[in-house]
Amino acid sequence: MYELKNHTETVVQQTLQNYLRNNVLNCSCERCQADIMALALNRLPARYYVSSRGEIMTQLESQALPDQTRIITEVVRAAQQVSATPFHPINQP
Repeated sequence: MYELKNHTETVVQQTLQNYLRNNVLNCSCERCQADIMALALNRLPARYYVSSRGEIMTQLESQALPDQTRIITEVVRAAQQVSATPFHPINQP
């Protein structure tokens, strides 16, 4: 059986972790991180692969600067949106 993976999801998750290391949000709980990822991923194209060859090809294609810039932009936009209006009370994650 083959496992379908979304390269964009992996890159968004890594980008979010890097962003959170360098920036402070009102809340960065697990729920808020999931909300940030969902918002960003809904604005980005999915890049699925099944094989290790497909993974390598997808990684090479996504190294283009416009792709990286778009991912960073969407993660920052989503983080700012969720930080401004978390989907839960700020003192109760």
